[in-house]
Amino acid sequence: MATLLSVPTLVNVGLSFLIPPLGLLLLIPLAIVLNVYHWAALSARWLLLRAPTPLSWRYSSRDKVVVITGASSGIGEYMALEYARKGAALVLAARREQRLRAVADECLRLGAPDVAVQRADVSTEEGCHAVINAAVEHYGRINVLVCNAGTAHPGLFEDADDHSSLRSSMDIDFWGNVWPTVFAMPYLRRSHGQVVVTASVAAYLTYPRQAMYNAAKAAIVQFYDTLRAEVHPEEVAITVAMPGFVKSELTTRADASAHIPWWWPMLSTPEAARIIVRAAELRQRHVIVPFWYSAWLLYRLFATQVMDWAQRVMLLGRAPSRFVKGALAAAVGEEVAVWLFQSVGGMPVKGKGKVG
Repeated sequence: MATLLSVPTLVNVGLSFLIPPLGLLLLIPLAIVLNVYHWAALSARWLLLRAPTPLSWRYSSRDKVVVITGASSGIGEYMALEYARKGAALVLAARREQRLRAVADECLRLGAPDVAVQRADVSTEEGCHAVINAAVEHYGRINVLVCNAGTAHPGLFEDADDHSSLRSSMDIDFWGNVWPTVFAMPYLRRSHGQVVVTASVAAYLTYPRQAMYNAAKAAIVQFYDTLRAEVHPEEVAITVAMPGFVKSELTTRADASAHIPWWWPMLSTPEAARIIVRAAELRQRHVIVPFWYSAWLLYRLFATQVMDWAQRVMLLGRAPSRFVKGALAAAVGEEVAVWLFQSVGGMPVKGKGKVG
């Protein structure tokens, strides 16, 4: 005898059929209206000598105190240089003090009125607290906190013999951004300041060989989006930056570059930093750098299998499915088929994890 469905179950089944298509239909006109208004406001601001837009008031960085973690290289370094050009006072934090001082000297040359350097390990709560304390002791206030700490340990999850690397990904990529925010929030509330956090498109793209990195970045996006809902944007604004592959130490070192297709169009680090700082000054909620990566959000929502296939081919150098692998091998031979996929995508690694 068939089991009768309960009323709540029937309601949820009905909503599952109704809400997704209806929500998409409602989203189209809403997106059009918001985008037209946004771009009209930006155009008006440009025509009216950079007057602030109705939707997002321009936040001047001049004479603001900007704290940047992970400032010794990559996006953090170039964000420091960008804020220096805009006349911000800086606190630069990272583990490599000598490298930090070189960045600080360049910031002073570009126009920063003052630059403080704090050597710190943000993978620890104490290190994060030390950064915020140093900023407050030096300047007495914090206007912008740029959370840019990050690391990556490329490799198949099953091949991670050193499990400490799994924990370090979360300690640095997640907690290394959350702890500074925890300690800085009282000062940011007083200054009606801003948090700018460098996440990654890996928050919604399932990059192979980056399981822990992807998980940490997804956690970052969820944390700061939730925090934005809890804290009124007029008290503390939050901008989440999600860059794709950018030329930096993380992507050019040997263990990472071998996994990125040779033809992949990587944005330069200075350009990525410039876009992020500009979005932060406009107090945008999110900024995807470069913007074309946003198309993958649609595939994540509506065609996850297509996205999985693309990731396997482009980043693992493997066939999207056994059927495709078998069909191509039958047509051109197995060795040629393997070579074709490896030529298109990142070179596969040998190990315990099965990716074929």
